[in-house]
Amino acid sequence: GYTNGVLSVVADGFHSLLDGSSNIIALIGIRMASQPPDEDHPYGHQKFEILSAMAISLLLFLAAWHIVSDSLVRWSESGNLDPHPIGYVILLATIMVNAVVYRWQRYQGHQLKSPLLLADSDHTLSDMVGTMGALVALFAIRNGWPIVDLIVALVIGLFIARVGYKIALQSAGVLADRAPIAPARIVEIARLFEGVRDVHDVRSRGFGSGVFVDMNLHVDPSMTVDEAHRIAHEVEEKIREELPEIHDMVIHVEPEGTH
Repeated sequence: GYTNGVLSVVADGFHSLLDGSSNIIALIGIRMASQPPDEDHPYGHQKFEILSAMAISLLLFLAAWHIVSDSLVRWSESGNLDPHPIGYVILLATIMVNAVVYRWQRYQGHQLKSPLLLADSDHTLSDMVGTMGALVALFAIRNGWPIVDLIVALVIGLFIARVGYKIALQSAGVLADRAPIAPARIVEIARLFEGVRDVHDVRSRGFGSGVFVDMNLHVDPSMTVDEAHRIAHEVEEKIREELPEIHDMVIHVEPEGTH
């Protein structure tokens, strides 16, 4: 891209470089997040995965800023562009490789319920779309439309920024402990059991397969401790059966009429 002065190819190459960096960040994040809970981190280390996703979004914003600013600087410049034929081959090969990587990341992300892998797959998709745009720009330049190069570079930059914003928004929600499960769904399941008089203060946090839930369960005041414990255990089993993403639950049992 720099050799031929084709800005869209420079933008795509810069994006590909960041794509490799994000893959390294993702691997480090997954490794740190997979560590078991310890005394200092009783809820585990999963949020390292989210911090890694935030780092990826930052890289995307930096790439977008670099590409868009370069495009605006070059907007008033002119010159004869003559892209080398090898550029077409490289871009086509890049598209095919990214397509395979994207499908694998997307599949594994859904299988493992990993927001980091899904974020990285979005990054790979944006890279693939950017490469397609760069390929279109090369054809346009060869046919006497150099302005298309600048337009494509701008579009690539804005598309990358959009992906970065999406990843940052999703990651911020997890870091802020946005509820991953609607309380009404848990209340609905708990109320199926005879003896459950009320359910309140249902809270959930976490993501993927590491969701933590706590709730208050009101039962008949005349129940024995054993009976109340049995109902709470049955409620927990049913909720975890219906919502397998729950990693741990805490149910506080109270007699009806108390808070």
